[in-house]
Amino acid sequence: MSACQHLVSPRRINPSFHTLRVSLQRRARAQNSANAITRIQVPDFLQPGPVMPGSRGQVASHPYDCMTINCLCPYFQGHFEGTQCVLPNGQPLTMAFRKEYRTLSEEERNRYHNAMRSFKLSGEYDRLCNEHLSVGSGSGAHSGPGFLPWHREFLKRVEIGLRLIDPTVSIPYWDNIMDNYLPDPRQSILFSPPFEGETDDFGNVVTGPYAFWPTVDGRQAILRIMGMEGSLWTESTLASIMGQSAIENILHYTAPLIGCPMPVNLGAPEFVHSFIHLWVGGHMRDPPTSANDPIFYPYHAFVDFVWELWRQTHQTPQARELEYPMDIALCEDPQHFSYAPMRPYFNLVNRDGLSNMYTDQMYRYAPRPGCSTQVPTCGSPYLFCDTRGVPHCVSKIKPNGICMGFEGLDACFNSVCQGGRCVPGATPPPFVPRTQLPAAQRAQISRSQASRIFVACFNRNPCCELWARDGECRISGDYMRQFCAAACNFCRAAFNATNECADRHVSCEQWRSDGQCRGNSEQFMQENCRSSCGLCNTPKFTACPRRSTVLIKVVE
Repeated sequence: MSACQHLVSPRRINPSFHTLRVSLQRRARAQNSANAITRIQVPDFLQPGPVMPGSRGQVASHPYDCMTINCLCPYFQGHFEGTQCVLPNGQPLTMAFRKEYRTLSEEERNRYHNAMRSFKLSGEYDRLCNEHLSVGSGSGAHSGPGFLPWHREFLKRVEIGLRLIDPTVSIPYWDNIMDNYLPDPRQSILFSPPFEGETDDFGNVVTGPYAFWPTVDGRQAILRIMGMEGSLWTESTLASIMGQSAIENILHYTAPLIGCPMPVNLGAPEFVHSFIHLWVGGHMRDPPTSANDPIFYPYHAFVDFVWELWRQTHQTPQARELEYPMDIALCEDPQHFSYAPMRPYFNLVNRDGLSNMYTDQMYRYAPRPGCSTQVPTCGSPYLFCDTRGVPHCVSKIKPNGICMGFEGLDACFNSVCQGGRCVPGATPPPFVPRTQLPAAQRAQISRSQASRIFVACFNRNPCCELWARDGECRISGDYMRQFCAAACNFCRAAFNATNECADRHVSCEQWRSDGQCRGNSEQFMQENCRSSCGLCNTPKFTACPRRSTVLIKVVE
């Protein structure tokens, strides 16, 4: 017997060594179990409703056009377990859940801000800002019945863009009524570094997550001139909207011409919404520039929330999708007519913004924060319950702010109300808010985002490359820009054009399973999903016409 054999002989193993080995194995198994992914259970209130056959957005060539979570799943590199989309990290892709800004957890708020910063750095924030600028006037997005439907679609697209960066993110809403109770709403905790940031003496936003953000109009910081015009909402403002019964007073003719037979309702949502644009001022003041300021999105989420409350209070599910004001040219720009194109989303019309699928499939709202005499808290360190009269939640005031009238209440954040001012207390503050995620977490989100970058540059016809070689990009430019953008280099494609067999779109497998290789999507699939549709051995250009006259005929 060799020395080595002798050393490993079972007869010579020290019993204490055996015990130690078993103990270490148990600890390793326990650690592996602790590190295993614990899948979040999707709560009932975030379970999507049933989808009606033929509803739009179940299949989309761009994630922004999706109207179901299942449609979004491939764009998040997810897979299906039953009907649930599961992300690569093992967690479910759920509907977005829009909470009041100040009720977000520290992690939720910092994730939202981190996603907004990444969105800005990618250039997509500014692209969507310009999209809003393009409909700032002379469109169906403002000054008429299309206002609420258009902004619902716009917010949905922004939220999808943010979730492609971080799937846990939703756009919070800003319930500005809670700020209007304060002696000076400008000193609300909302306008402090943990939230929307503070301004210098010239109105430039210089602290917080959006400090010194360059804007699309060339400024090096967002501009806010708060409190000089307009006003915040009150409970009466909300009650007035909720008290309306006619759809014409909600989707209102806000820019009628002389001779319009419909009376003006100054309490319509679009009218009262504009008061806060004026109150924030600066970039927010005018529609063309308002989306430069990130506060635009939580504010419009609140406007959308109020519209949804009205819909659920006054309309049946069927009526919500059908009722739209009459098309009256003396009362509105024709671009607000119910079947007018929802520019710049030319695959949609204005009344598409009435769909129940937005809140049945894509997002839900948390209730407004509330409190009572029995439970005098608002569920957030940034809110307090004013129990005088009818208990209600109020935004806390930032340190050194004016708190006159709130002495004796927990009105000051990390400070106490003395002599009408929020001053440091005798004891250190209970916690200091974190203003960004840990570096390792930011890096992990960035890596995941990089794997989900979607480049919307495709051809929509299998003949595009042949037509491009024939010079049709120049001869039939309008048609080719719409249907053959990749072949004409109008955009920079992310796929390898020399490999005709490879699937070029992330949704090809799902679309094949849904039967999309035939039917209305056949040409798109023949070009971009050849592997999934089993077309690799079929010549691509066999049936392609060669002359521009054919293209002109198609356009006509």
